[in-house]
Amino acid sequence: MMKVKEVIKLAAENLGRQDLSDEIDALEDEPKEELKSLVRCFNLVENEVALDYFPLKKEESFVPVSGYVSYTDFTSSPIDVHKVTDGNGNPVDFDICPANLRVHAPCKEVKVTYSYAPVQKTLEDESDFSGRISARLLSFGVAGEFCLTASRFAEAAAWERRFLDALKAANLIRRKLCMRSRRWL
Repeated sequence: MMKVKEVIKLAAENLGRQDLSDEIDALEDEPKEELKSLVRCFNLVENEVALDYFPLKKEESFVPVSGYVSYTDFTSSPIDVHKVTDGNGNPVDFDICPANLRVHAPCKEVKVTYSYAPVQKTLEDESDFSGRISARLLSFGVAGEFCLTASRFAEAAAWERRFLDALKAANLIRRKLCMRSRRWL
């Protein structure tokens, strides 16, 4: 797992702000203005990647009460429910309601696979991502958001381009598939 501090340090170095990188190493208490802004930018980018490009998924077991599973019982805030199975692994029909998940079959226990939004992080926390989502990829997004908040729009656009290119390289953004038109000979 990568640390938030590692991503923010990379973003600061990408922006040519060695002073911020050094400040992260020497930090003993609460971060100051620019570091707080970088942490906020990290949270925005991590959330964007989780919601738009690479959903974070979990599987949890629940005991339905009167055919319902409350969303407050989930360890993370669910964004989308992908599948529900019974104790034997058989698919179960379900409905998504505003406050809970309705299970159609009477089951003692269900396993729910769902995607969730990451919680807000601090400088010392770990990111929910690892593997194909690298610290470098996230640092490009953080640098872009930081430039955007500082009204450096041209620089923000350049970092956004790098961020999207890194997402493409990680196979998270796929080009649109299209079928060539038929031609008669």
